[in-house]
Amino acid sequence: MTETANRFLDIAVPGVTNLKPYVPGKPISELERELGITDSVKLASNENPLGCSERAKAAIRTELDQVALYPDGGGVELRAALAAKHGIEPNRITLGNGSNDVLDMIARVFLAPGYESLFSQYAFAVYPISSQAVGA
Repeated sequence: MTETANRFLDIAVPGVTNLKPYVPGKPISELERELGITDSVKLASNENPLGCSERAKAAIRTELDQVALYPDGGGVELRAALAAKHGIEPNRITLGNGSNDVLDMIARVFLAPGYESLFSQYAFAVYPISSQAVGA
């Protein structure tokens, strides 16, 4: 490790310095090369072997001209639609960039050194990562 990296580790909080990098599953292309196979179907990593739905593709095409603009960070329209669908107030909805983001926010709000979080050893990988990062 370089001297600069060591200086960063010296000032980082202990929970973060002890984290191990997440090792994602292999992409299909790498696995097929290694095993000499083709036409694999990956059932891990929350991927859909059937591909994107036609409705999702149409929605993407509709918004394609807006892709260069920042989205509404508060998710006003999405929260309003979700609130209407579920009969609740929009301020009761928390949005995030995937479940990792929301679970990490929960850990930052409710966990700290001296607190514990309980989860199965087979649980989603972000549970121990977020817990450890905040020192719980």
